[in-house]
Amino acid sequence: MARRVFLHVGTAKSGTSFLQDLWWRHRDELRGRGLLLPGRRRDHFAAAALVKGMTAVVETFTPRERDAWHRLVEETRAWPGDVLLTNEHFSDSPAESAAAALADLAGTADEVHVVVTARDLGRVLPSAWQQRVKMGARQRYRRFLATVRRDEDDQKFWRYQDVPAILALWSAGLPAGRAHLVVVPAPDAPREELWLRTASVLGVDVTGLDTEARRANDSLGLVEAELLRRVNERLPRAERSPELTRHVKGTFVPEALVGCAPRESFVLPARHHPWVLERSAAIVADLRAGSYDVVGDLDDLLPAPPRDGRTPDDATDEELLAAARTVLSRLGVAPVDSLDAALAAVADDLLARQRGTSAQ
Repeated sequence: MARRVFLHVGTAKSGTSFLQDLWWRHRDELRGRGLLLPGRRRDHFAAAALVKGMTAVVETFTPRERDAWHRLVEETRAWPGDVLLTNEHFSDSPAESAAAALADLAGTADEVHVVVTARDLGRVLPSAWQQRVKMGARQRYRRFLATVRRDEDDQKFWRYQDVPAILALWSAGLPAGRAHLVVVPAPDAPREELWLRTASVLGVDVTGLDTEARRANDSLGLVEAELLRRVNERLPRAERSPELTRHVKGTFVPEALVGCAPRESFVLPARHHPWVLERSAAIVADLRAGSYDVVGDLDDLLPAPPRDGRTPDDATDEELLAAARTVLSRLGVAPVDSLDAALAAVADDLLARQRGTSAQ
């Protein structure tokens, strides 16, 4: 029987990749200090998919992956110290599934704790759109912001970013003090501050553990992100599969797309700042009224003042064509799969438009 089990449920785009990279890199050291990450990293994703009910993804699972939640629960039960389970897909689970998962964990440890990490919406929105594009979305950045603002029925954003609702969902039935909110610090804070904040919640000593990034940064600039969105538009929907998405995120983006254009981050347009600030203030007010254990300053969940800059919608045809040519040269001359063919089609479209413009 474990002493404590911590379930880190997200939110998405709140430094989860940074934290998970460090947790898994230092897994052996953390185990020696009393904190177990059971199974493998993929098992935690599979477990979240099973709990959440991600049917299309679960259908692609191996028998071992279909048993991931059960295996993690049993490994937790067999560990005498503390245990950490982590995946941001847990956050978007139906209420009955969350309750069932918490009940399973209650049978494995003396205490069950839920950890939520949260970041200000001004930084989350651009990052979330980019992530959606990596997953195959075709929606323009400006359209994405408009649908989030109006909270349209088909908009999934708030299911992953309504922090008060996620905390309420996952803390239902937990004793006071066992639902923890870790606030992602302001951009000018030391890089390791989020790592130290979560370590304080987990009660684990991380002294001497390296926090330098070792994975290549696959964050996209505005030209790269818009190019990928246009590739998605040309890719037949019938060919979009979990396997293709894994290829895009794991190979195409880091090996072919990143660096194909000068690095230029994109901003939240100033015209969207007022409603983002209003929504953020409401979230902070809800959290202040709650009884959660908050680590960090809730005011860091308010967006910074708007800054000048471009967005992916501002990428020019010339910039996109140059980037597409660079990616095609990295992939080879002839397209070898549907993704390459879609990229080549985008390049052809851009070239045709460029020739048409110059002929006028």
